[in-house]
Amino acid sequence: MILDPLTSLLLCPQNDVESREIVKIAEAFTIPTIVSQQPHGATLDMELNLIGRIREANPIAHDVVIVEMPSPATEDNLRELGFDVHIVDHHRYEAYDRMKAESSLEQFRKLFGIDDVALSMMGFDPVLVRGVGLIDRGFVWELAKENVSNADRKRMVTYYREETRKLSANRRDEEAEALRAWSERKHDGDVIIVRSDVADLSIRDAISFLVAEEYAMPPVVLIYQPKRVVYMQDTPTALTLQQTFGGFTFGQNLCWGRPLKDGELPSVEEVLAAHRLALVTGGVK
Repeated sequence: MILDPLTSLLLCPQNDVESREIVKIAEAFTIPTIVSQQPHGATLDMELNLIGRIREANPIAHDVVIVEMPSPATEDNLRELGFDVHIVDHHRYEAYDRMKAESSLEQFRKLFGIDDVALSMMGFDPVLVRGVGLIDRGFVWELAKENVSNADRKRMVTYYREETRKLSANRRDEEAEALRAWSERKHDGDVIIVRSDVADLSIRDAISFLVAEEYAMPPVVLIYQPKRVVYMQDTPTALTLQQTFGGFTFGQNLCWGRPLKDGELPSVEEVLAAHRLALVTGGVK
């Protein structure tokens, strides 16, 4: 079923490249949209006066599309009010599983029937839009899986990185800190350990691009920011790590993350021990 923008309402954050691209496309196709100002970890229940804003943005809205802002109770409340709720997501959270093979951008395009021809007519480059979806789905390595040509791959990555720099005034600082932490990386068997004690910078994305520059196939990388977050990327043990320590998975259940706001972070040693145990006991995806 393809949704009609006339009777739809999109609820979407603008906290990463993918969500920014969704909002840009929604605006071009005149899909009524409420853009959340929440950072990563956005949830629908934190949106103030939500029902009033929905009715103001589109008084005849029937279909409400929610992008990566999980809140089952709020979603149920919308359904009770008569809205058809459509969830666009590709993460596995601590309490519920919303993992899907397609990225949120790909799901959004399918919901509204926005193909490459339509994108071109509205001034978008379909290759670059596709690149955002693929990179968000499985990072740079997804491009090789999809047999993207070298020329298109270069354009996609360049565009994604340019868009990333628009997200934060601190992007230069993030990239500098990522480079410093990457230069001091440690190895524990097959795991690369990258540590940063900086609390106010997000370095995961920048670290991922540094990894992609050096490795043709994704290695297992543990990114540890004890004052902020811990991630384990490109590991078959991501689901076990989530079950053990909480947090969420992404990247087709091959990446795990746990923010400090959810409580004290497990140590590097604890994460590595759980990872090793899962490999030995078969607790892998």
